[in-house]
Amino acid sequence: MIQTGFTIFWTPTAYEKYAKEPENKNFYRKAFLVVSFVMYVFGLLVIGFKDIIFLLFAKSYREASYIAPFLILMPIMYTISEITVVGINFKKKTYWHIVIAAISVLANFIGNTLLVPILGGKGAAISTGLSYIVFFAMRTAISKRLYEVKYDLSKIVMGNAVIVLVALVGTFKRSTLETILAASVGILFVLFLYRSELGHLVKRLKN
Repeated sequence: MIQTGFTIFWTPTAYEKYAKEPENKNFYRKAFLVVSFVMYVFGLLVIGFKDIIFLLFAKSYREASYIAPFLILMPIMYTISEITVVGINFKKKTYWHIVIAAISVLANFIGNTLLVPILGGKGAAISTGLSYIVFFAMRTAISKRLYEVKYDLSKIVMGNAVIVLVALVGTFKRSTLETILAASVGILFVLFLYRSELGHLVKRLKN
């Protein structure tokens, strides 16, 4: 719901901004930082409290909480990539979307082939989550070649490393407390990593 809602809002906004100010690339850079910060915090909260969230479902669904951590990478990576993919759309090179999708599917297929026989459903979830990182990386790299925006990708690399580590804890540790502690440490790291964006958001809320 968050992913779809953001896409519906962002797409016309981005096109309108490009039509009026095609050289104002700072707009996309700032949107990237704010949205990636919000999505990482959201994802870590979901992973941390996954066992509590799944208590709302029938008992037969409870075991599914152990495949949820890596699946949260799907909406995170897709939502952030909706910002970084603008170059492909602005320059009308939409055939790249087919290439990106095909390579991401191939990455997922290879991941499933290697991991599912060993880890079952957890392996499938890990493969799917990691293939969405590939999806994001390709969208961003190709888009930047067509429409150069100076995104701070170092924050994405560190943010992805944190959420993957926390997702591993949430996938393989049975202790709810351990998962919450890992997610809490992850959130603190993200807050420090995005401290300037956090200050900006607080200032905007006050205003």
